[in-house]
Amino acid sequence: MAEKRPVKSKDKTAFGRAKDSPDLTDMHSYARKHGTDTSLITLPESEPSTPDSKRSRPEPTLGEVQDNIVKILVEKMSQNTAVLNQEIKQNRECVNSLKEATEYLFQELKDVKADISNMKTMEEDHQKRITELEDKLNETERYQRRWNLRLYGLAEQEGEDVKAQVVQICRSVIPENEEACQQHIDVSHRVGRKNAEKTRPVIIRFVARSTRDLIWKNAKGSEYLKSRKLRFGEDLTTKDKEARNKLWPQIDAARKEGKRAFYVGAKAIIDGKEVRV
Repeated sequence: MAEKRPVKSKDKTAFGRAKDSPDLTDMHSYARKHGTDTSLITLPESEPSTPDSKRSRPEPTLGEVQDNIVKILVEKMSQNTAVLNQEIKQNRECVNSLKEATEYLFQELKDVKADISNMKTMEEDHQKRITELEDKLNETERYQRRWNLRLYGLAEQEGEDVKAQVVQICRSVIPENEEACQQHIDVSHRVGRKNAEKTRPVIIRFVARSTRDLIWKNAKGSEYLKSRKLRFGEDLTTKDKEARNKLWPQIDAARKEGKRAFYVGAKAIIDGKEVRV
């Protein structure tokens, strides 16, 4: 490695002047000694002590400014595009998840609707079956009650013999068959709870259907029953009673209009036409 040579500097005085530069003080003294005007003495020129000003950077051209703007915009757009793509990806995942959940719920709803439809069909079948069974049960009960009649208006007495009174009334209704009344009446008793304000009806069970029908036929025009405010009635099932109650307004209106209207079982006959609930 080459050795650095020491730079020789000019000898300077304490005030920074070179030793070989003329001493201004001596010059002034000499001038005053010889009567010279010191104001006319010209001082030696020196280099300016102020450092050269820094060189300013050249101004960018319009093209460079445009290129920088485009570059910044492209960077921003790239960043925004990346963020937007990430959000799109997340949204797509959310949409796919919602789609799967919606399809699952739709399938569940479809299954529930199918189950409800099946249950509705089963319910309709069961209701139809129940209605059929109720009708059969009512028909069976109605058939058994055809051997019965009900007697209304018979005053209650303490220690009464209901069957003996019923036999006597039936003999009065069909006097030509007195022996049949005694032999064909099986059971007769009061129906319902005892009530001081209301007379309970009497139900009569016949052994022979023919005797029951004969009494029922003759009772409609019996003066004996009318004079004693007694009347016979059919022993209806609960369902038949409900049907008659619903038909009563039509029968009542028809009778007020002078039409012939009456019941036959659970149906009504108005001027020869059958009316059902």
